[in-house]
Amino acid sequence: MAYIPLRIDFVEPDTYCTRIGDNGKNHGFPTGTAYILRDDTNGKEYPFGRTCASYVVNDISLLKGLPDFTIRDYSQEEQDAQGNGTGDSKGNTYATVINSEREQAFAKRYLLLRMEKVANIPGIQTGIRYERLASIYANFQQTGQLSDDEVRQIINIEKSEKTPAIYKSNHLLDVYTAYIQLSRRIKRTKPGNYKDMLINILNVHLLQRLTLYPKQISAAKLKLHPQAFKS
Repeated sequence: MAYIPLRIDFVEPDTYCTRIGDNGKNHGFPTGTAYILRDDTNGKEYPFGRTCASYVVNDISLLKGLPDFTIRDYSQEEQDAQGNGTGDSKGNTYATVINSEREQAFAKRYLLLRMEKVANIPGIQTGIRYERLASIYANFQQTGQLSDDEVRQIINIEKSEKTPAIYKSNHLLDVYTAYIQLSRRIKRTKPGNYKDMLINILNVHLLQRLTLYPKQISAAKLKLHPQAFKS
């Protein structure tokens, strides 16, 4: 059975790892995040922990450069700053490899946020899906890979001054993260004024305006990045 690593993503609280451990048990995901791998034999996606994922893939290097939808751990601005560093040839080679992996992850995440993850949220405002990314996305759906030219093109689109702030990578990631958390809180909240408020925050502000205010984030008890929605 061959597994293809796809991404790092949120999973439901009661989700368990697909791989049974050496002790005959399988673990859950206390952080609510997991490595998502696709079974190449049936096309279905399955959650794994980092260590378990490394046991089931044919090449552990495939776990590098994956798009991470769970954390604001990297920005293209950081990449630009790191690219100006100096050092010996060995150090520069290592830095080049690391930066290439980060660029791949950044580009894949932005592509999927705009063309799938956020664009496919029910009731979301139109305009997120971008025509210039359509052919790249279609090819990525078939191959799961991005060429160096495609990576550069995606990053250039994200960095462009013509790209509205609400369509930048971090902002779309904030929308995706808030949607996951709000949807889950609404599902487990009893009917009443508080649930009505949560639904209003979701439908009116997040889905239609692609933004939340600090008071709304606090009222909904969302755990977001300190800079969320401040782009």
